[in-house]
Amino acid sequence: MSIAEAKISRKQLNSLILILGLVFLLPVVIYFLGRRMDIRPKASLAGQANFRLNSTTTSVNAGQQVSVLVSLELTDPNIRVSAATFPLLYDGSKLRLSSVTPNTSSGFTDVVWLEQSGQTYPAEGNGQLKFMGMALVNKNPTANLSANTVTLANVTFDALVNGDAVIKFPDDNKALQVVGTSL
Repeated sequence: MSIAEAKISRKQLNSLILILGLVFLLPVVIYFLGRRMDIRPKASLAGQANFRLNSTTTSVNAGQQVSVLVSLELTDPNIRVSAATFPLLYDGSKLRLSSVTPNTSSGFTDVVWLEQSGQTYPAEGNGQLKFMGMALVNKNPTANLSANTVTLANVTFDALVNGDAVIKFPDDNKALQVVGTSL
């Protein structure tokens, strides 16, 4: 039987087309998968971005307003931050959340999440601590936040009773998140 006389069955032809298709398609798929951006290895900013609280006072008198400045301290001039998320805990028996003013003029462009209903924070405080939370994003891909302190929000509370009130970030820092890259 010569090569010219050999007949290829339909099943063999389909198998051959499938194998040839995979041989040509596989390198194309690998090329495009390799071009996808993966920020996970770059997103760790441990020690380069620190959350800070600055309060006028935590010793309150009934009727008094207490202002808290929430900020992000950047320790490296080459950091490019794309988002920051934080919960702020406060003593619900002594304070009532009055207002939250996000700062979208110093690098962050949008507030994508703002929780200010005064819900109880379940992880600590035995039901005594309430929280407000916020997530800010930077949609400007070329903007570098300067390597100093960037204000995230100004939060105002009304004091309900006299005494020392608690205003703090959670003890478990997993809820405080900064996403970005260090160039």
